[in-house]
Amino acid sequence: MNKNQKKILLIGIILIVTVLVYWYSQGGELLTKTQVLVDKTTELDKMLGVENKQYEDKFILGLDLAGAVSVAIAAITGIFIFIFKNKRKETQ
Repeated sequence: MNKNQKKILLIGIILIVTVLVYWYSQGGELLTKTQVLVDKTTELDKMLGVENKQYEDKFILGLDLAGAVSVAIAAITGIFIFIFKNKRKETQ
């Protein structure tokens, strides 16, 4: 491997690790969520025995999307490594 290929490989690995760390920091969900159920029960609602839960828009990254992004990064990294390998052979 030449210098450019090593740099591309390092960048690809860093990007994949970043995506997976972000996924884990979001809670490690299996499926991506766009809404979250939030309890908005007040003290009066508690006294009356009423539950007030509503959905709020919030993006939580899931393993399905994180995996797809990681595979795309790996594919692009592989393509760039192949491109730089061929260019090195042409110059020799």
